[in-house]
Formats: sequence, structure tokens, C-alpha cells
Amino acid sequence: MQFILKNFLFLFAFVCINTNTIIAQVDSIQLYKERIIEITSSPNFSESNITYIDLLNNLSYRLRYSELDSMESLSKKALQLSKNINYKEGELEALTNFSAFHLYSGDTGKAIEYGNLVLEAKEISNFPQKKMKVYNQLGQAYFIKQDYPLTYSHFLNAISLSEKYHDESYKFRMNMNLGTMFNLLEDYDEAIVFYTEALKSSEKLKDEEMDAMVSSNLGYLFIQKEDFKKAEALLLKSTAYFEKAKINEWLAFSCATLGQLNLKLNNYSEAIVNYDKALLLHKSLNDIKGRADINYGLAKANFGLGNSVQAEEFVNESKKLYETFKLNSGLEKVNRLLYQIKKDQNKISESLAYLELAENLANNISKEKNIRNLNLQNAKLNIEKEKENLVIKNRLAIEKQRKYVKWSLAALLTLFVIVLIILNSNKREKLLNKKLENQTIELKENQKTLTNINQNQDRLFSIVGHDLRGPIISLKELLTFYIEDPDGKVYFEKFAPQLREDLEQVQFTMDNLLHWGKTQMSGNQIRLEKISVRDEIENIIHFFSREIKKKCIEIDNQLIDTHFVYADLNQFNVIFRNLISNALKFTPNEGRITFSSKIKEANLLIEVSDTGVGMSELAISKLFKDTEHISTSGTNLEKGTGLGLRLAKEMIVKNNGKIFVKSKINKGSQFIVELPLPTP
Repeated sequence: MQFILKNFLFLFAFVCINTNTIIAQVDSIQLYKERIIEITSSPNFSESNITYIDLLNNLSYRLRYSELDSMESLSKKALQLSKNINYKEGELEALTNFSAFHLYSGDTGKAIEYGNLVLEAKEISNFPQKKMKVYNQLGQAYFIKQDYPLTYSHFLNAISLSEKYHDESYKFRMNMNLGTMFNLLEDYDEAIVFYTEALKSSEKLKDEEMDAMVSSNLGYLFIQKEDFKKAEALLLKSTAYFEKAKINEWLAFSCATLGQLNLKLNNYSEAIVNYDKALLLHKSLNDIKGRADINYGLAKANFGLGNSVQAEEFVNESKKLYETFKLNSGLEKVNRLLYQIKKDQNKISESLAYLELAENLANNISKEKNIRNLNLQNAKLNIEKEKENLVIKNRLAIEKQRKYVKWSLAALLTLFVIVLIILNSNKREKLLNKKLENQTIELKENQKTLTNINQNQDRLFSIVGHDLRGPIISLKELLTFYIEDPDGKVYFEKFAPQLREDLEQVQFTMDNLLHWGKTQMSGNQIRLEKISVRDEIENIIHFFSREIKKKCIEIDNQLIDTHFVYADLNQFNVIFRNLISNALKFTPNEGRITFSSKIKEANLLIEVSDTGVGMSELAISKLFKDTEHISTSGTNLEKGTGLGLRLAKEMIVKNNGKIFVKSKINKGSQFIVELPLPTP
């Protein structure tokens, strides 16, 4: 905390920059109080009035510098009233104010907790200004906790939003905050980069006050870099504006910084003038640390002029103020000045005592600085790593998009081949019918075979006609637009995500068709092997990760690492791809899918449970029947063919297993697969 207090005046960039001035703040507080009295005095007043709730929230936020107790009570009231009428914006604003309340109360943990509650709310995307505000508060909280990577990332997130929504004012604030962070961390070159960006924003907005704020901070910065000409020009410019505009808190800072510059240049008389002015302004400000710095500056200036008595008075006053905060950096320089004063007075023993105190404090400060520098280096490394990861992520995203286009074209070609196969199968069927007319002995058996082929064909044509034909037509139309229409590219990019989802479903359907076709072939062989249930199902879950994320489905994987089955690996994957796809299809957003396993004699029971819409007893009885073609839209209108569960059962039976179904309407379903354990 001592490190933060050392640079308290610079913390104005984290605090006061959020509003124009303290004077404006006081004026707005009075305005909101008057508006609240006006609205509550109305005969038709109701606490459910949204305007009233907004006024409570606005007043609460503006009391963060002066009346924290009132801020807390107003936020609580606004939060409860918002919840009563389901007013989400009011609720989020109240939670944001709670974050600010705890930040200015010194409870950074609570500030972070409430800030994250706001960011996690699904409605926050509708309120970008509020999101920027929360990022700013979280950045401040993490800075106080000395978590510089998170400070950096939250301020950077706010900048990203400000650029997206063209909010130059907020972009200015966040660049000021980042400049201040690096200034406090004594990384002056990096601080200049962000202050320069802030200056660009103030120039675009043509805002003199913003310009003066940046100039004041840059002035301090150039003093540390010993570029005294630049520092003087910037400080004189900012001081003139703050004096004209009567912005006392920033004027006090600028005057004190000018005094510091005068000391560096050995202009002791001018230093006293500026420090006296800053001290007078501080009488109206609750800034004990600032007064301590000013008294130290006056002591040093008077000592430089040979006024050791006055210097001792000022330095003792400064020491008392620094001791209030137990601020080592301030006490170190005070004791060092007292050493010089007592030495000048020929009080050798006293001077040596002060020197010893100063050296001990300097050692402690050095240790703190080494730790801080180490943390800073780690922070910088993490920041650079984040930047590199972002570049890699963007590159991978572009490559993935290219793959999607290739897959789409491949899927279309595959579909075309399937259609040709079906048409050819139809021709052969007609020839077979002619032969069957002349056969009497094998008529019944052949008729049964033909009926099965017809049923399968009808199902294939139905799937192709309804589930596969649509995406082909859509893609054909989009490609036509893309080639022939000047705006075709815009339409293609707009509808490409939906087309991608359709084609992914087509691909899944084709896989089922191919596997189903293999099961109908008498010569199809299965290859039994030892299969790790948890590993394979985790791979399948990963395959559906995008659908899981899209519907915010919670996956509860309770499968045991040591559980294995003896089955065909390819068919095992087809079985559980269909079961998981079915669970995802009929589980609503933010639902849950659970996987578990247990040994039963020589078999393993694998359960896939969901919290979906469930099924009636009648629906369950028809689920696996060859005569039934069930294809129901999912909770998000997902498409299906009705083939997957029948295929899964056929494969389970071929692998010497069984399948059981339990379900309740609106409570969910459980599919239990029983497969043999590997033999020892």
C-alpha cells in the first residue's frame, strides 16, 4: 500500500478523470437530489418508476468521493427496486455502483466480486458504456492489489470497447489510466506511449481540460526523465488552464509539480512560491499525503536558501504527516533532510541518528522495489505472451474459416455421389421386380426383401429430400449471388454461419447413412477390442464442443478412468455420437448432460442423462421400431433424421449389448447402454 500512497497525486487519473471536476461533481449531486425531491413529490409517484430508479443510481455513483454511507444505502435501494420490476439495466447499474463503493472504501476483493457479477450477466452486452465502466473499476482494483497483468488487460478491454463504439472520451480515460499505471511503476517510456494516445483523443475532442490533465501528468513524467524544458512548458500550460477554470485539485497538483521542478533547477525562491500556492489550495482538499509532500518541498527549498530554522519546521510537519501513513519513502527523504539540517547546525550525534534511520528505511525501500520490479517484469512477460497468443488465435481462426469452405464443397460432392448411388439402386430394383414376377417358389421371401429395400429407400429419399436437399439449394443460391450479384459477397458472409451449421448437420447425417448402410450389408464385419470408455466419450464431447458452448450446456463427466468395454471402436463412437447428439438436441439452453458408468456382473453400464424435454411412454415404445420414422425438432429447432437412435440400437446389439431408456416429460431422459467387459 505504501507504493500506492507514494504516488497518490497521480491516482487522480484513476479517480477524478471519470468526471470533469469536483466542482461539477458537487453541482451534479445537488441537481440529482433536487430531481429526486421533485419526482417523489408528484401525486402519482411510484417507487417502480424507472426514472426514479435511474436517479437513485446516478446520485449514488456521484457520492463515491464524499458520502460513502449514502452511496451504499442508495445502491441497495436501487438494486431491490430494480429486482422487484425485473429492470435489468437498473440492477446492473446498482451492482456496478456496489463495485465502486467497495473500491473507494478500500475493499478491493468485494469491488472485484461485484464487478465480475456485472460482466458475467448475459444482459451486459446490451450496455457497452456500463461494461467499460466496470472494466475501469476492475482495473483500478487490480492495480491496488498489485496484479499488473489483470490491471493492464481490464484497461485494455475498456479501450477495445471504446474503439468499437467510437467513444473517444472513454478511450482518453483508459489511456490516461494505463499511462498512470506505467508511471507509477516507473516505466516512463511506456507511460509516455499511453499519455500520447490520450493526448490524441483530447485533440480530437478539442477538450482543453483533458489536454491540461495529460500535460500535467506528462510534466511530472519529464521531470523524472530530467527533460526539464519539456516539463516546464507542459506544467505552465496546464497550470494556466486549471487556474482559469478554477479546478483546484488539479491546480494544486500542477503547482506542487512546478515546485518539484524548481527544486531540481535549484530555483528555491520560485519553488517556495509554487509550494505555498499548492499548500493554500490543499486546505480545501482531503489530501494529507499531498500536504506532506508540499511541506517537504518547502523544507528543502528553505534549506537551499540557508533558512535552516524554517526548513526544520516544515520538515517536522512533513514527518508527522508521513508517519500517519507509515510511508517509508516519505520518511526516508525526511530523515535524510534532517540529517543535513542537523549537520549544518553542527549537531553531529543527532545528524548521525537521522542518517542511520534514513539508511535503514532506504534498505527496506530497496527490497520493496526489487520485489515490485520482479513482479513488473513478470507482468510484462505475461502481457507479451497474451499479445502473441492473440495473434496465433486470429491466424488459426482464418485457417479454420478456409477449412470450412473446403469442407462445404466436399460435402456437396459427397451428396451428389449419394444421390447417384440411390438412383442407380432404383434402376436395379426395377430389374429385380421383373425377375421376381417369373419366380414362384421364392416369391414370399423375395417380396419381404423387396419391401425392406423399399422402406430403406423411402427413408433415404426422405432424408435426402428434406434434410440434405435444403442446404444444397441454399448454397447454390448463395454461390449464384456471390458470382453474379455485386453485393453477393455481403450476402454470402451474412448467411455463411447458418449454412455452416446446416452443412455440419448434413455431414453428421451422411455419416449415419453410411454407417447404417454398412449395417445392412451381410458381409459387414465388426472388430472387437478393449476400449477406454472415458477417453473415447471425452473425444466425442470435444467433437460437439461448439454446440455445447452455443447452448451453454453443463457437462458433468462422472465416467471412471479404469472402466473399459470390449466392442468395435468405430461402432462405439457412432453409438455415443448419436446418443450425445440426441441429448444436446432435446436439452434446453443452460441445461445439463451427465455421463456415468458402473459395472454389472460381466458388463459395463454407461448412462447418458439429460435435463431435456423428456418423452412419453408412447414415444419411448416407438423409439427403435423399424416401422416408425421419428424426426422431431430440438429445443433450438435443430434438425434430425430419426435414423440415429435406430442405428445406435442395431450397433449395440451387434456388439452383444443392450440399450434401456427412461424418461419423464419436462424432466429429462436417461439412455443406458450395456456392453461386455474385456475378458481378463
